[in-house]
Amino acid sequence: MKSLRGSRARRPQSPIWLVYRERHGSVDGIGDYCEKLESALRVAGADARTVAWRGRGIDVNEGSLILQYNPFSFGRWGFAPRLVVDLVALKRRRPTVQLAVMVHEAFLRAASPKSLVMAAWQRLQLRAVLSVADVVMVSTSAWRPLLPSRRVPITAPVGSNLPDRRERRRDQRRALDAGSETVVLATFGTNHPARLMDYVVAAANASAAGHQPVMLLCLGAGTPPLKGLDPTVTLRRPGRQSDGELATELSAADIYLAPFADGLTTRRTTLMAALQHALPVVGTDGPHTEPGLRDEQAAICWTPIGDPDRFADATLRLACDWALRQRRGAAARALFERRFTWELIADTVLAALATSPEGEGWQ
Repeated sequence: MKSLRGSRARRPQSPIWLVYRERHGSVDGIGDYCEKLESALRVAGADARTVAWRGRGIDVNEGSLILQYNPFSFGRWGFAPRLVVDLVALKRRRPTVQLAVMVHEAFLRAASPKSLVMAAWQRLQLRAVLSVADVVMVSTSAWRPLLPSRRVPITAPVGSNLPDRRERRRDQRRALDAGSETVVLATFGTNHPARLMDYVVAAANASAAGHQPVMLLCLGAGTPPLKGLDPTVTLRRPGRQSDGELATELSAADIYLAPFADGLTTRRTTLMAALQHALPVVGTDGPHTEPGLRDEQAAICWTPIGDPDRFADATLRLACDWALRQRRGAAARALFERRFTWELIADTVLAALATSPEGEGWQ
């Protein structure tokens, strides 16, 4: 993604409202994204404000409104007819307000009779939301073919929700009792079917079998048990932490493990945190992996979905080669600075608001 700093002369002076659900203190990556994006937009000179949707209407008088859309964020089982009503009412009442939708998640992919029904109404709901939108952005280009439109949406990847704690690496490794010979693997292990935790176990076990002291950091709230993990692997599951604590933990790692059932994409804030901290990444190439991200082979070791042994072998090669880890870690940080800083993301969002036609709607 190229920087769009040249667009700043055209940036709107009217407010930009970032609309998301009321969080109630829960762990929520999209909510954290809103906070980071608001700050980045303000640094860029925009009047950005975050507004919580409480299911009782949306009323702004001017400017641009960016809805942060994930169907499950606005209704049980992703069913949120009230959100559609509120958006339609807003456009009728305030036709000069520019309505943008940022699609973080489009709809559930059908895998059972129950999910088929959920996917059907979520598809209809997304079509209704986009029918009143003036601007549409997606966090990953994988969503583009799923959107009902004659126009191509703008891809605006997410950034890291964590502060940069690379300077804490030495102290944190000392605190973890991870010596210079210890290979520290890190992953985010929230209990979600998209995360292939058996791949993580295979990677850790292969590294341990290579006669290396191995520590596995399974980060995030609600991490699941890891069945079959070699008992020689030191497992650390700190649970829920502050952003600063989480970033400090991540800084101690040597390799980041990112096995996803749908492939690694630019909608993963955890990937961005790993790149931010200069960690070589072992990831899975799946149906939703962006071609542009797949091209970044210096920073990411790609392995195919359905082959945990290949994933483990790629991890082992990195674990056994300090120089290779250094080269790939430097490439990871360079990729982050080139494409995924919050400054660049704010530029993309502002350029989308400035250049996309208002009021045409989506068909």
